[in-house]
Amino acid sequence: MTAFVDTSFYIARVMPRDQWHEEALRAVRPGITFFTSAFVVNETISLLQARGFFSAAISFLREARLSQDVSIVYPDAVMQSEGWDLFARWGPAGANAIDCVSFAVMRKLAIRKAFTFDEHFRTAGFEILR
Repeated sequence: MTAFVDTSFYIARVMPRDQWHEEALRAVRPGITFFTSAFVVNETISLLQARGFFSAAISFLREARLSQDVSIVYPDAVMQSEGWDLFARWGPAGANAIDCVSFAVMRKLAIRKAFTFDEHFRTAGFEILR
C-alpha cells in the first residue's frame, strides 16, 4: 500500500499533548510506502516553530530529511499550478493551499490514501487512514 502523510498527522505524532497523538502512534503499520511533500515538511516545521517548539521543529526536520521510510516529493511548477486550480475548487470548503498541492501530488503519484486528521482530504475524494 502507498500513502501520503499530511501535516496534521506529523503534528499529532510529534506533540504528545495533541488530541490525536496516541491514534497517530498506533496508525502506522508495516508494508506501507510513505510519501509526503516538501510543502508538508515546511508547514510542519513552521507550525511547530510558531507554537514555541523550535527544537521539535529541528528534530522533525532532521528525521524527515534522513528518513528511509518516507519519500519527500518536491512539487514542480505543474503540480503547483494544479494545486492552485484545486484551491479554487476546494478552498471554499476549507482546504488550504498546502492541502491542495498535496492533492495534486497524490493525483500525480496515483495515491488514494492519506495519513491525516484533516477531513478536507476526504472531501477531496481521498481515503483517510488512522
